[in-house]
Parts: sequence; structure tokens; C-alpha cells
Amino acid sequence: MDNQDDPFDYNTIEIPTVVGLLRNILTQYPDNGQIIKELVQNAEDAGATVVEVLHDTRKVQSSEAHNDVQKFLKGPAVCLYNNATFTEDDWHGIRKLSDSIKKDDPLKVGQFGLGFKSVFHITDVVTIISGDKVLFMDPSEPEKKMCRILSLNKLMSICPLEDCLYLWSNYLSTQNINDGYFPSTLFWFPLRQSPSELSDTVYSYEHVIKLFESFGVEAAECLTFLKSLEKICLKRIIEDNKLPTITHDVQLNSPFMTEVQGKRKNFRQRLKECNGFPSQAITCCYDVTVKSVQENNTKQRVMRILHYLPGTNETASVTWRGKNSNRHMPLVGVAAPITTHGSPWSNGHIFCFLPLPLEFANNTNLPVQVNGFFALDQNRRHVNWKTEESSDEPEVLWNEELVSKVIVEAYFTLLCGVLEDLKSKSFHMETWYNLLPHINSSKGRWRELATALWSRLKSLPILYSEVKGCMMRPEDVVTDNSLNTWPQHVSSSVRDFLEAQGFPLASVPEPILTSLQSLG
Repeated sequence: MDNQDDPFDYNTIEIPTVVGLLRNILTQYPDNGQIIKELVQNAEDAGATVVEVLHDTRKVQSSEAHNDVQKFLKGPAVCLYNNATFTEDDWHGIRKLSDSIKKDDPLKVGQFGLGFKSVFHITDVVTIISGDKVLFMDPSEPEKKMCRILSLNKLMSICPLEDCLYLWSNYLSTQNINDGYFPSTLFWFPLRQSPSELSDTVYSYEHVIKLFESFGVEAAECLTFLKSLEKICLKRIIEDNKLPTITHDVQLNSPFMTEVQGKRKNFRQRLKECNGFPSQAITCCYDVTVKSVQENNTKQRVMRILHYLPGTNETASVTWRGKNSNRHMPLVGVAAPITTHGSPWSNGHIFCFLPLPLEFANNTNLPVQVNGFFALDQNRRHVNWKTEESSDEPEVLWNEELVSKVIVEAYFTLLCGVLEDLKSKSFHMETWYNLLPHINSSKGRWRELATALWSRLKSLPILYSEVKGCMMRPEDVVTDNSLNTWPQHVSSSVRDFLEAQGFPLASVPEPILTSLQSLG
């Protein structure tokens, strides 16, 4: 058919601008501490051990800098630092808008293509310094100029050294600039001072306070299931020539920290070697103190943390039933509190490496924290659980089986380790009993998990008999709980008689006894 005989008019599908796409992404990510959590997760994926988030309140403008970059080199701002460097994949992924460079890597959790873009809640432009490069990103620029990349050793050609050091001297040195290499990563986010194409939100001092407070609610928990990071610090600079003040500091420590670091490093290496799919289970278990200091509030607790990845040929293994099964690694974890000091901590929290928001839907009522490589909803705040409308979707089946098959196995493995340590008296019995789930306290999938766990525990020596001075199986002990309802002089006489006769009496906490009785 000749063109003149073609009855159609043709046109293209209209594609949103980059700014339009970013505005849409911002509706999916809340303007709260989740922004910092996304950056923390990216630092973890990069292998960093330290993250610092700095609120720089100073009003700064580098008027001597090149015209094209003056908008990047100003304050007030939020600065994020971590002690890892960008790879070429990272430099590529940071520029991806609607997808993530990490989506094909089962060992990476963060979404540099998506989650990182939540920073545009607070800024219109981004500066990144890492390794030997500097990136200036402005989505409102023409397409070819949205990302300007410069070698670090040329930074002084567009900005005076004094201005660079004034902005970033807490992290970047003259030696780094002269050498053309910064062995870390620095993000600089000038706060939005007026409504823009990207967002109508003006990010004031009060906004950053709320941002830090929002993150602070979960900050103490953030390091629990990470395998690289050891410290997260929030800071603020109020005046010129003043050092930053620490507003919140969270870190891991241990009398045997070198051993803990070795275990974590070895586990990461083993995950890399098998690409997340070992033939036999891989575990990593250690005790570590999590300490949180926030102004005048200090709290810490010793946690036993177990990372667990089942072997592909084992009954605890789970297989993704949708496309791209090689992207989904059934890695889980369980963290049990051993001792606690200071302000109360939350338990029963659900993690997808970082804690999900402290909401009822994200709590298990178990005495431990649980972690899983869960499939989350679009804004990464909730797990996609089974409902009447979504019973057979791959992500739903995956999540439910992570709980029923893998997390229950990890929890059982952790308890068996503690049970072994009880032989050397390294744990108090109260601590042991506090780690056991209460069947009647949990509901749904978590009650099923607790029931399945007790079905395996009941045949093990899990109860302590004061008379025999050892751990015994539930079927071999006589519990003295009923004596507590009798008059004291009667109960004491009966207890003395039974002990004299050598009966294996055991004082068992009521919830533990109730859980055993619920099994018949």
C-alpha cells in the first residue's frame, strides 16, 4: 500500500519526563526515616562498616565555583558518608531510574535504582564523591547534562580548595583531592529551599529533625541482621568552626570483636562463592552487644544472632515459583536477647535485613527478632502475606514458606546452640525460658511456627530440675506449678517430701507449661 493510500495518522506514546517519573517514585516512598534506611542498606551492600549521617545547618554558597555546579555546592544540607567505594556497577546503577542494577544479584538487597531516589524528597540535586570520581546529578537539566561526572583530581578546576574543604572537611582531605582518590563514599544533598518541579516540600531545619527522629525510632535495631555494618552515627553541625555533635550513635561491640568480624566476613565470602545457593546449609552464629546512645538515653543488650541459609537439597529449602528463581535467596536470621540494660527494647520484630516499620502487622509476638529475604510491597514497608485475594502469587508463597520452613529451622538451630551452652552454665535458666515461644501469645503463621518448634523441642532436655541438678525432657520431670495454689505451709511440706524421695521436680514458667500442654 502506498503511503498516500494509508488512512492512518501515526503518533508515539507520550513518555513522562525524568522529573515526572521521579515525582511518581516519591509517592511510593514515604518522606521519613525510610530515606536514611535505603542509604544504609546501600552502604551494607557495598561492604561498608561505618555510616554517618550529618545534618549540616550552615548556610553555604560557593560563589567562586563554576556556574554549572554552584547549585550543588551549598548548604544547609544532609551529608551521608560510608567507608566503602563505588564500583562501576554502582556508578551505572545510581543513574538508573525505573529499575535496579542489583535486581539480578541475590546477594544485594538495596535498590540503587529505586530506593536511592527517595532522597529527592529532601533535595533537587545530588553530589557523590567516591573513589576517583565526582558525580553531579540534576534531573531537571536537559537529558545529556543530568549527570556530570568529573575526575576527583580535577575538582579544584571547578571549585576552590577552600570551598571544598569548608563543605566536606569532616571527611574529605586535601590529600584525597591531590591524590585524586577518596577511599570512601560521600553523598551531599542540599536541602530544598523553595518548591520545585520535583517536589513542593521545602525542607526546613524542623523537617530534618523529624527525619532523624523517624529513623531514630528504628536505628537501634538496624545493625541486628546486617553482615558488614558495625556503626551508624547521626550528627549535626550548628555553627562555623564547630565540630559535629553526635545526636545518636549505634554500634556493635564484643570482647571478641575480631572473632565476630571474622565470622561475618567468612559468611559473606561463603555466600558469594555459592551465589546464595549452597548444596548444604550455611550458618553464622555469634554473640554481640548492640549499644544505642541517643542524647541522655543509653541502652544496650547482648544478642545471639544466627544467619541461616538452607542447602538446596534440604527439606528446609524454599524455591521461588515465579520467573527468575536465581534472584531469590532463602536467607533468614533469628536474633535472641541474652541480657538487656537501660531502656526497653522491642521484640518480635520482622526484618527484611533492616527492620520493617514498628507496626502491629510487622510484629510476631515471638521473644526473638526474625529476618528473611522477604518479597515486600512496593514501598518496602510490609511483607506480602497470604490473603483471600492473593493466595497463589509467587511472592506470597515464598514469604509463607520462608516462615514455615526456613525461619522455624533457624530458630530451632539457635535454641539447640543455647541448650548446648547451658551445659557449661553460660546462660541463666531465666534467659533460656525467655527465649522459648509462647504458643498462645502468637497468631496465624507465627502460632503455627511456635507449634512446629515445640513439637521438636518437647523430646529434648529443655526443662531444669533443681532436684536432679540437670536439664531433663518434659516427660521425665514433675512440675511443681500446682503447689503454688496451695497454702504455703502445705506446699512447702509436700515439696520437701517429694524432693526427699528424689522426684525430679522442676519449676517451669506458666507460659512454657501451657505451651507444652497445648501439644497434649
